[in-house]
Amino acid sequence: MEKFIDILNDLIIDSKLSLRKLAEASGVSANQYSRYLKGAIPTIPVAVKMANYFKHSVDYLFGLADEEVYIPKQDYDLSKFVDKYTKLLDMNKTTHWKFAKNYGLSESSLRHWKYGDTPNIESLIIIATNLSTSIEYLISRTDKI
Repeated sequence: MEKFIDILNDLIIDSKLSLRKLAEASGVSANQYSRYLKGAIPTIPVAVKMANYFKHSVDYLFGLADEEVYIPKQDYDLSKFVDKYTKLLDMNKTTHWKFAKNYGLSESSLRHWKYGDTPNIESLIIIATNLSTSIEYLISRTDKI
């Protein structure tokens, strides 16, 4: 998560705003920014809010994309996450159990996701990195795998 901290710090500096002014403009509290700069991980809604404000992709914020691609004010939709994840597993000829075991996900996470639990950013990063996709695809901000 060091990449996230460095990227967020750079974006905050580039904004030339105090954390208070940035919080007012972005809708993310100054306390949250402070926590993220110390290593806390934002939730998906907050990550999307920051990506929208800074005009970058969520993948860029977490160091998964070098390009500063902006997906204009697109919201996210996790209702298709499980379908997209299982499709990626099939495309990569693996199962959730094998993937979870190899990359440190909980073996029961798929069951939880199927019943409405939301994956966290750390899980999305693991999936995106190891199944050659983007967080933006997984959270339905883009249809491009």
